[in-house]
Amino acid sequence: MKSMSLLETFFGYPASIGSNDQGGKRRMKQKSWQTAVLVMAVAAVGWFGFGRGEGDLAGAEPLDTAAMAAVSALNTITVGANGSVMVDPDIAYLNVAVETRGSTAAAAQQSNADKFAAVEKTLYEKFAIDKKDVQTTGFFVQPEYNYTEKEGRKLVGYTAVHSVQVKYRKLGEIGKLLDALSAAGANRMDGVQFGTEKSDEYERQALQKAMANAEAKANVLAASAKREVKKVVNIVQGAASTPPILLQSNAKMMADSAASMPASSVQVGQIEVTTSVTVQYEMR
Repeated sequence: MKSMSLLETFFGYPASIGSNDQGGKRRMKQKSWQTAVLVMAVAAVGWFGFGRGEGDLAGAEPLDTAAMAAVSALNTITVGANGSVMVDPDIAYLNVAVETRGSTAAAAQQSNADKFAAVEKTLYEKFAIDKKDVQTTGFFVQPEYNYTEKEGRKLVGYTAVHSVQVKYRKLGEIGKLLDALSAAGANRMDGVQFGTEKSDEYERQALQKAMANAEAKANVLAASAKREVKKVVNIVQGAASTPPILLQSNAKMMADSAASMPASSVQVGQIEVTTSVTVQYEMR
């Protein structure tokens, strides 16, 4: 059997064409477009497959994936929703301070130490507060100046401040504690914040409400488009927050009236635990 060349196999060309073989030349011209088609096909394969560094047509898969993703996006709906629960606080954060003055820095600091010792005694002995629940939040000693047109800036003494935050769980006795601290020498009440130590539990409850709200929103939007929600395809949770309730106190007024007035009254109220979700649903 006569062997055939590559040209003969694919296009029926003879292995060689002499200068006098006019028929072969005509056949070459008539089928030249087939060569161009082959070149274009090979180039396309090289671009979408081999050109991506792969040895087969698997390189074209990203194109199919992108196309499928684009089609899938047309069949999804994304909504954002919030969820919140109102709960009773179970802990209070009291911010108090002792502020003293002296002619020298040492005198101001010593006076502050003496008064703060009485505050500590009230916290640890009278109210049996654990030392781990008392944290210093600030301590400084700084000069105090007076300004006049005649003398300009003049040093008049020094100020020492020792601030602490106290965690207290007996919320019904906060008023008594504030009065006692004021009487002991805490002359600055920088506020009371209420919070909860069960934030994880309440966050889960808020998440359930957020998901229910998201589903309700998605159903409304899908129905408006004459579609139906099929299933959840993606969920992103936002940060949960518990905005503190802040109570400001006037320590001077409390100290001046501690002997003649009833115990300070503090209203605890409730706190709100909130969270948010972004949910993507598939529609049909």
